[in-house]
Amino acid sequence: MEKSFSDPNFSLTGGESNAVCQNRAIAVLKKLLKIYRGRKLVLGTHGAVMTLMMGYYDKRYDLNFLLQTSKPDVYRMEFNDQVLVEVKRMWNITR
Repeated sequence: MEKSFSDPNFSLTGGESNAVCQNRAIAVLKKLLKIYRGRKLVLGTHGAVMTLMMGYYDKRYDLNFLLQTSKPDVYRMEFNDQVLVEVKRMWNITR
């Protein structure tokens, strides 16, 4: 994980780099934001993909962020057209 976040073009043999994964995920997200503009949309994905998507818009969402998420975790991302305006953690673990 550390290598893939420090070098976004790194991939294991037969695997996908973070750069390729992020580009693929962002292309889908942008298409969905266009199709469902002004409406609520729910996406489910793995934590690393979620972090790469969030990190595309805000570099604070990096490996350290990913390692601090709970599994599972839920985040709300609010967009104004294609611009991310707010991220809010929705998952609250009660013990």
